[in-house]
Parts: sequence; C-alpha cells; structure tokens
Amino acid sequence: MSPLDVRQALLVLLLAGCSTVQWQKPGATPEMAEADARACSAAAQAASPLPRPQTTTMASGAVVVTEPNEPRDATRQMQEGQRMQECMRQKGYALKSA
Repeated sequence: MSPLDVRQALLVLLLAGCSTVQWQKPGATPEMAEADARACSAAAQAASPLPRPQTTTMASGAVVVTEPNEPRDATRQMQEGQRMQECMRQKGYALKSA
C-alpha cells in the first residue's frame, strides 16, 4: 500500500468515526463532494513536503546519509488537515450534520 493509500484509508476511518458530519454544498452530489475532498486532500499533502535526508561529511571524508525517523509528524498532519478544510470551504462546502 503506498503512503497516499495509507493516508486515504486513515482519512476514511477518521470520517467513519465521525459519520454524522459531512461536507455539504448546495447542488453537490455525494460523489462530487468525495471527489473534491480527494482533490483537496492531495493538494494539502503536496503542499507539505516530506523531510529530506540529512547528509553529513565525516572528518575521514566519508559521507553519511541519515533518513528521517518519522516522515510524517503530528504537526504536519494537522497542517494538512487545515489546508484540506480550507480548500473545501473555498469550493463552497461546509461541514454539516447528516
């Protein structure tokens, strides 16, 4: 499963836990809302680049590359969620009880 698939699965699980709240927009079908939510989620994730590996040159001249331990931290995930919500609101959606 790719990282994007994992994030989408987590989003679905999160939304399932809060199934009484949905993105709604006058004239939008549930399929349209889902497609817009996917597009907003992808845009929010693209705006949050993953941490880059760190390169260190040792005194011996050897180069050591250290991969980040946590590619996605809680702050980044929160920022992505905020960007996703902002995107949906800009498209005319509002979160409402089902």
